[in-house]
Amino acid sequence: HNPGIGDAWVLPSPKYPEEPCSPTLMRTYWYGAEEAAGLEHVAGMGWHGLRRMFATDLKHVPLKDLCALGGWKTHHTIVACYQQEDEQTMRRALESRRRVEGAGAR
Repeated sequence: HNPGIGDAWVLPSPKYPEEPCSPTLMRTYWYGAEEAAGLEHVAGMGWHGLRRMFATDLKHVPLKDLCALGGWKTHHTIVACYQQEDEQTMRRALESRRRVEGAGAR
């Protein structure tokens, strides 16, 4: 349920709007979207994989804003489940730290 739209499911069942879409139907929608877009199916990529990619790609965005963009109520789920560490981000962080330390030492 999303309090922003009232007491209704964001993705209701087509037959029973008072119930959410079933995981099976959501999977069918996902495969249909892949096919319509001409994309090759990637194992492990689905709704949650897409949310993981979204949260990871936007790691540079303040958590409060990322929560609002992704519809998360708190940052805990983002940090615990969705954002993934990646070498490129860690290298950039270390490089920026070296530049700051180097600038102060002169």
